[in-house]
Amino acid sequence: MNPTTTYRQLFAYLEEQGFRDVARSTLGRIFEHQSLGILFAFSMMDQATEDSVVREADALSVEFQLQQRGLLDGRLAIVRSVDEVEME
Repeated sequence: MNPTTTYRQLFAYLEEQGFRDVARSTLGRIFEHQSLGILFAFSMMDQATEDSVVREADALSVEFQLQQRGLLDGRLAIVRSVDEVEME
């Protein structure tokens, strides 16, 4: 995963892969892929916003689970959009 990937980008990616945000709060987020039986829980207690960079442990967990379920072949690569790059 790109070391500058934010939680906002990761959450959008998960939604694109068929995950639903089933518990949105300021303290955490839970994403579920019901048909595959995958659940990801992210603590946001020490993160100020979704624009914080994804923790390495969270990135590895997502990558491993997606690989195990056949949704990802290789490394998880979330590429920032052109609009985000231009805003910097």
